[in-house]
Amino acid sequence: MGRRWVVLGLAAAMAAGFYLYQFPLKSYITQQKLYELLAEEGVAKEDIQIQKVLKDYKSARSGYVMYFTVKESPLDYQYDYSFKINNWMRGYVSEGTIYSSDKIIFNENEE
Repeated sequence: MGRRWVVLGLAAAMAAGFYLYQFPLKSYITQQKLYELLAEEGVAKEDIQIQKVLKDYKSARSGYVMYFTVKESPLDYQYDYSFKINNWMRGYVSEGTIYSSDKIIFNENEE
């Protein structure tokens, strides 16, 4: 009987470790990578407001999708980071449609 509890406890610990690695830790890493990416464009971390981070189960990229805004930009952004291939798919959302863009847009005439 005691042996079962040890095996069950070990299985629960492994499941918890997997969950922590797959979700909160990778989500945090993705957020840090976003801050680094946007810093290259001159956008400060404090100017980025992340709305949500979602695990992308539908895509073969196995990434995380981040929805965020940037101070002084009129647009909402949706960036998808892939751990498998270590790259971003970048875009912004306008009137419900996602458009590809490799930069943060501060003036709507730039689109």
